[in-house]
Amino acid sequence: MSTPKMSVSAFDDFVERQQATPDESDAFDGTRERDEWLVHLSELYALIDDFLRPYVEKGSIAIDYDDISLTEEGIGQYDVKRMVMQIGRQRVTFTPVGTMLIGTKGRVDVEGTAGRARLILTDRQARKPRIAVTVQRGTGSASASGEPTPAVDWTWKIATMPPQIEYIDLTRDSLFEMVMEVANA
Repeated sequence: MSTPKMSVSAFDDFVERQQATPDESDAFDGTRERDEWLVHLSELYALIDDFLRPYVEKGSIAIDYDDISLTEEGIGQYDVKRMVMQIGRQRVTFTPVGTMLIGTKGRVDVEGTAGRARLILTDRQARKPRIAVTVQRGTGSASASGEPTPAVDWTWKIATMPPQIEYIDLTRDSLFEMVMEVANA
């Protein structure tokens, strides 16, 4: 550590700023985060239901939901729906992991008898993970360079497994391929 050059009054100002009540727009709202996550999760399930509708109507695929409980820091405990897909003897589950994750707004693990896959909620433009630092003060946010950050257009994508993680757009064909992969078809 270098020789201190700060005055006592500067430290006093720092201590006082730390005691101030944060502006409401700066405060983390766990309820809002949870509610946004649940909306995105419902949108995912509606999309999958739409892709599979012809198979469900023919009776060759059954989709059911059960409640599971998640606990996340800053949000607490809450219930979510897990999707259970039955294709003949094959069972594929879509289990929500949460929203308070690094690098994604949400994740759902997909499991079958032959393996696992991951669905993530990410920026529509993203093709692979990237790290960006944003600073939020007041009502706006900015990148580390000080430039305003654009609003994120959240969408569901398939994330390949590490070490070379890539994001694949969630389409009917990519969903079908993922389900066959985890079900060992």
